[in-house]
Amino acid sequence: MSLPHRSNRLFVLLALATFIPAMTHAAESAAPIPNIVTAKIKLNDLSMIIVPVSINGSGPYDFMLDTGCSKTIVDQKLADELGLPRVSEKTVVGMLASVRTAVVHVNSLSVAGAAVPGGDVFSTDQPATVSSRVRGVLGEDFLQNFDLLIDYRHQSIRLESPLGSLAGMAVGEHLPLQLSGTLHGQPTNNRLVVSGHIPELGDKPMSLLLDSGANGLILFQDNFGPGAGQQESLHAGNFDKWESLSAATRTIRSLNLGGQSFSDLTVIALSRRADVDTDGLVPTSLFHSILISPRGKFAILNPSFPKISR
Repeated sequence: MSLPHRSNRLFVLLALATFIPAMTHAAESAAPIPNIVTAKIKLNDLSMIIVPVSINGSGPYDFMLDTGCSKTIVDQKLADELGLPRVSEKTVVGMLASVRTAVVHVNSLSVAGAAVPGGDVFSTDQPATVSSRVRGVLGEDFLQNFDLLIDYRHQSIRLESPLGSLAGMAVGEHLPLQLSGTLHGQPTNNRLVVSGHIPELGDKPMSLLLDSGANGLILFQDNFGPGAGQQESLHAGNFDKWESLSAATRTIRSLNLGGQSFSDLTVIALSRRADVDTDGLVPTSLFHSILISPRGKFAILNPSFPKISR
């Protein structure tokens, strides 16, 4: 995905809501080597997560970790440096537009030793990220192979083979995760969708994507009605270019996710988009930590680990 920001403070990665046609995901055909690793991460002042990614044993390179991005993206210059073979082109559907992009093959991807066998990833010139020094976006095609703990307070992530001790020791409400959806009758994969509720916007539950590539709550609707503020201009990164769009903002009293409530949040209504399969995005930086278990199909917000001594 890639980013809108308001006054250089509020943005969300918007490039990869889904992709059409469906394609082979990295490491779907083979399980990762069982282990658990802890990696230090870098957080910029917008709470974006930068992780060290090795490709085919080379690196590590700075990548942005984006749980809302269904597919890993590699900067084309890095792909050329590493000699990654170009295997095809695909039409990719994002939230702002559809684009034609290159597909390259990697033999392996790893973060601090947590590795998966290779597969096909996207490649584009200068992917729109938080920094020109970032060489790509690490998406759910890699992350889905692990239980993932994002710990903002200690600036670290833990990656473990699915349904291991990490998920077993975590204490907290298990929010059901929906891992796929549909758009125009076609499947959308690699999704991390939870059900949420904003009482002052109505009684209907909302499908919300857990997105580490956002630092604000985003809803895909034209406006917020009488409670909305004025339309504001935002700049949004879509794949490898920046676009302008307008959005209304509103402060809400509470967002309910399972039994937890988060108060006094600013919400953005995106009035221009191409296609989406959810009602909005929830930034993972809203929590001090979050455990995501794709194989267990649950997430725990602000988990505790009484059996782990730090």
